[in-house]
Amino acid sequence: MKIAFLFLALVLITGCSKTAPEPEFYLSATIDGKNWVANLNNSQNTTVAAIISRNLVVVLGSQNTDNTVTAVGLVFPKSVTVNQTVAINPAQSTALAYSISQTDGYSADPAKGGSGTITIIRLDETANVIEGTFSGETVFNQNSSRVSITNGRFRTPLFTVAVTSPPPGKR
Repeated sequence: MKIAFLFLALVLITGCSKTAPEPEFYLSATIDGKNWVANLNNSQNTTVAAIISRNLVVVLGSQNTDNTVTAVGLVFPKSVTVNQTVAINPAQSTALAYSISQTDGYSADPAKGGSGTITIIRLDETANVIEGTFSGETVFNQNSSRVSITNGRFRTPLFTVAVTSPPPGKR
């Protein structure tokens, strides 16, 4: 009887394992079947950040694993409709990219054979938070190899950057 009780207690304890709470800010995806999570802090001491500049939103997260830095970036218009899925199309100011070095990476550009979608779930300029999901079939910039990005999601602080052009003749 004591052995049966001990076995039942072990089953209950292992079945009730606590999961780590989700961080306040994150960017994660499954890239070619492998989990990818941004883990490299930036100057704002977050692992991800988004900026609004010239009515475009840029979301970026980077990961440093085994001394290799990779990054995932998204671009879309600030006027994007919340909870509406938008197709990746650089002509419409939407983009999805996966960088594997400073010069090489993959993009979901349809003109190069890629595809993808972005859905913004929350764009709150008062609380300075943006949240959404993304996926895509990306194409390498040096040849036609492909990388699939699925289960992409992010929640990140939102910063506004004012960009001013220099007066004419002052460049």
